[in-house]
Amino acid sequence: MTVEIRRLQSTRDGTFLVTLPKEWAKRFNLQKGSPIHVKERVDGCLILDPRYGAEEAQEIVLRPSERMEDNILSSYLLGYEFVAVEAAGRLSEEERERVKRTASRLIGVEVIEEDERRILLQCLLRATAIPPEKILRRQYILSKSLLDDSFKALLSLNLGEAERIKDRDEEIDRLYFLLVRILRSLIVNPRLGEKLGISPIDCLDYRLVASLVEKIADTSVEVAELVGRLKAQGGIPKAFHSFLKTFSGKLSSTYEDALKAVFSRGERTVSQALKSLQEAMESLKSLEEDALKRKGNPPALYILLTLLGTLLDQIKDITDLAYPRPQP
Repeated sequence: MTVEIRRLQSTRDGTFLVTLPKEWAKRFNLQKGSPIHVKERVDGCLILDPRYGAEEAQEIVLRPSERMEDNILSSYLLGYEFVAVEAAGRLSEEERERVKRTASRLIGVEVIEEDERRILLQCLLRATAIPPEKILRRQYILSKSLLDDSFKALLSLNLGEAERIKDRDEEIDRLYFLLVRILRSLIVNPRLGEKLGISPIDCLDYRLVASLVEKIADTSVEVAELVGRLKAQGGIPKAFHSFLKTFSGKLSSTYEDALKAVFSRGERTVSQALKSLQEAMESLKSLEEDALKRKGNPPALYILLTLLGTLLDQIKDITDLAYPRPQP
């Protein structure tokens, strides 16, 4: 990309003018009277956008393969509006089922055309349809509910409830996929981000927080999966039960404080999140020290302690993203 320097001209009334590169104007088919969107960036630079408000429909064609599900998901995350799965001959029933099953895991995706050799999927949600913060809040609410219910199942050794936890994780994954799709679209097309008032650094923060929220849900599923092992190994030792119940409540409130800090970025909420995190870390340290002193603990208890440490690390990473930003 070449850089040109053009000098300002002025009219008698003091209005400033600058000419635009001729080849650039031709490339975007600009004529006399064509609208150009002018926006000032935070650093003072002016952005001239000849395509403001235009959204291009993108389509990708995939072939049936062993990795067809992954390819459809990747296309969705990359922001394609249309995803066609075409066979050289005839799509088998098993291939059709795989395509439709994958589409059902993706929010906003529907089958709009289908014949013997082709299925066309379309994402009906525009990148500006749902604000990223709204999706992240919903993802967090579901994740926190999953975390709380995982510990309820663990403390009561309820195998039925523990088995249902994993199914609920799928909805969190669907929201995560949608958020990644939208954020990538906003980064690739800054015009869309401007409409929502979201900067590229906002997109990066949302992406990181959403990933951590999704990981917290996955770790919560791992906690629930320990129910069967703990039950087979004699259950949770009585000395740890009340301690673990208190800690699970503290872990939940620490998670809540971390997300409040991310959404508000206020000094008070960030300070509260850091305080909650420190208290939770000290409680876990006491729990670990007590476990080491006692003999005969079930092996699954030590796996649980590792998972608790993982959850705190994930919450800490969220809190690290919540510090107030300096104003430009």
